[in-house]
Amino acid sequence: MTQKRLIADWEQALRESGDPLASEHDFAHLAERLSSVTLAGLTPTADADKAGRRLGRLLVDAHLTAPNAIGQAMTVLARYAPDVGDLHREQQLVRMQGGLAAGHAAAVQRLLLAQQEAIHQASTAARDDVARALSESEARWRTLVDQAPVGIAIGDIEGNVLEANSSLQRMFGYSLEEMRGIRVQEFTHPDDTEDIWEQYADLVAGRLEEFRTEKRYVRKDGEVVWTNLSVTLIRDPDGEPAFQVAVMEDITDRRLLQEKLRHEATHDPLTGLPNRVLFLQRLDRAVADPGPDERIAVLFIDLDGFKFVNDSRGHIVGDRVLMAVAERLTEGARPSGALVARLAGDEFVALLSSGLSEATPMRVAEDLLAALKQPLKVTGQLPVQVGASIGVVELAAAGANSAEIMQAADLALHAAKEAGKGRVVEHDPQRRAGQLTRFQVAMQLPGLVERGELALVYQPLVRLDDGEVHSVEALLRWNHPHMGSLSPDMFIRIAEENAAILPIGRWVLDRACADLAASAWPAVNINVSVRQLYSPQFVDDVRRALDLAELDPSMLRVEITESVVMNLDDPEPVAVLDTLTGLGARLVMDDFGTGYSNLAALRRLPWDELKLAGAFLESTRGGRPWNPTDQRILSTLVDLAHSIDLLVTAEGVETAEQDEQVRAIGCDVGQGWYYARAEAFTPSTPARPGPGARRRTSPDTAPIPKIQSPR
Repeated sequence: MTQKRLIADWEQALRESGDPLASEHDFAHLAERLSSVTLAGLTPTADADKAGRRLGRLLVDAHLTAPNAIGQAMTVLARYAPDVGDLHREQQLVRMQGGLAAGHAAAVQRLLLAQQEAIHQASTAARDDVARALSESEARWRTLVDQAPVGIAIGDIEGNVLEANSSLQRMFGYSLEEMRGIRVQEFTHPDDTEDIWEQYADLVAGRLEEFRTEKRYVRKDGEVVWTNLSVTLIRDPDGEPAFQVAVMEDITDRRLLQEKLRHEATHDPLTGLPNRVLFLQRLDRAVADPGPDERIAVLFIDLDGFKFVNDSRGHIVGDRVLMAVAERLTEGARPSGALVARLAGDEFVALLSSGLSEATPMRVAEDLLAALKQPLKVTGQLPVQVGASIGVVELAAAGANSAEIMQAADLALHAAKEAGKGRVVEHDPQRRAGQLTRFQVAMQLPGLVERGELALVYQPLVRLDDGEVHSVEALLRWNHPHMGSLSPDMFIRIAEENAAILPIGRWVLDRACADLAASAWPAVNINVSVRQLYSPQFVDDVRRALDLAELDPSMLRVEITESVVMNLDDPEPVAVLDTLTGLGARLVMDDFGTGYSNLAALRRLPWDELKLAGAFLESTRGGRPWNPTDQRILSTLVDLAHSIDLLVTAEGVETAEQDEQVRAIGCDVGQGWYYARAEAFTPSTPARPGPGARRRTSPDTAPIPKIQSPR
């Protein structure tokens, strides 16, 4: 076999057993080297075994490690055997084959060992990298947990604390070792709810994966820390509960702020008492779920004379008085357990929601009233004396309504005020109906004029000497859309209390003057309240109404009741009346004799007329003879009025007998149903009264005196 043939055989063997991706050049180059080693190993002095081992290494170095590769190599050498030609070379060829097999095996083994070592080293390096990564990760996790702003603790399922970060240690004031000596179940607070520990029991038992709640803890120094607590269950690979992780956020400052805001929202900043909000919450709670036969009571307390204290001694003293009253009420209510609150201004309330069998509300109210009767000591001031009126409502809690209770107590309070102040009045359901009506009326007074619900009716005043109309009195009516026609008694007093009387009085003045201008009446009487006399616009209103109606001022007669005159202590209303008389209007004292009969009042203002109260004729109704004493008193009053040139009108004349009686004592003018009822004005309204008035033209009628102007 030529060398060329030997090279071709090696190429063929390599191609059939080598790497299919190897190139022809690689195969040719390796085949030449293998051929050279083969031929060199067959020279007479060559070490054929060594050459065979080299062949084996070359094959392994060329990655020909599979059993097929050594088989192909043996085949090449076997094909070359017939061409050797002598025994020595045949033996060399055999040794070369043996060396090839041994060398290939040794080379493969070294290769495997090298690969195993490389794998081992790579594995070791990878394990080291993982360990280092785990260590770094754990370090980062510990740093993260330890520096976390929230408290974190890990405990076993029995409740033993295993780990706790720095935040939690600072939060509780314990070191880690101290915390490890405390079981989770020992971190309790006296006010913990059962719900918290029920959830904890469910979690460690594996029935709950996590729970969140707000919970208080007691720190090592005894202070309370509020936390937003989240507890999570950690299970083992078998799914059994193994650990618990608690994360706690310190919310103490937030809770304190919330409690402060809640306290400020529910307490009066001046007195520290519960305010209206908290009081109504407690009242709602008392009526929402009452016990069997449980009763509640509300005491509505309003100070008497506090406005005078505020106006005369200033608001600073007024505030101190309210603080002193709050302390006095709180102390006075303490034995009964009543909740005392301040609603507004000088209004206080007390709620009795339990133990009413032992503390009667009326007795508690009397005790509070007595407590306030003692002078109040106000810092830097002389003792201050204020009184109080108290309205009391007591009823069964079941089915009660908070708003209705407060309304009933308020109505009882108003009844106490109206009864003379400084007293306790218990709620009366029958009285409530009337007060509710008053309340409804008060609520509808604003806008009354604008809604056009007011009307005037006119009742003539008849001269008793000739039966002619002396004037007409304008009487106000409220055509209420639901209650019908309301007399002034139903709303004028309320209107005077809340200043609604001013627009109403202005409307009456304008309407009466306008109607008078369109009628044949000689004059019109209008009633004026004390609040109008204090109004700086009243005189201008009178001027404007007279000018618009183009009336002579003497045709306007201003009636003021004797009770109002008795209370005119200020110069302002007196000056207003002087101005009106200066304009030419006439002044009429109305209802003279209703409890005062104060003759001195006749000297205070330039009166023109005097109207005797109809009450003097009450005893003569039903045809009864006049009480001789009343008759002599009235006769004397009429003579006195005539002596100072006052025209005297008898009001409330309803029968012929009364007509005869007022004539007999010398009255000049009569007013009442006997002469004419009040009627609405129409352009055709006659200026003369009805049949009763015409009778006054009889010869027996007393002559009308000459009316002289007091000026």
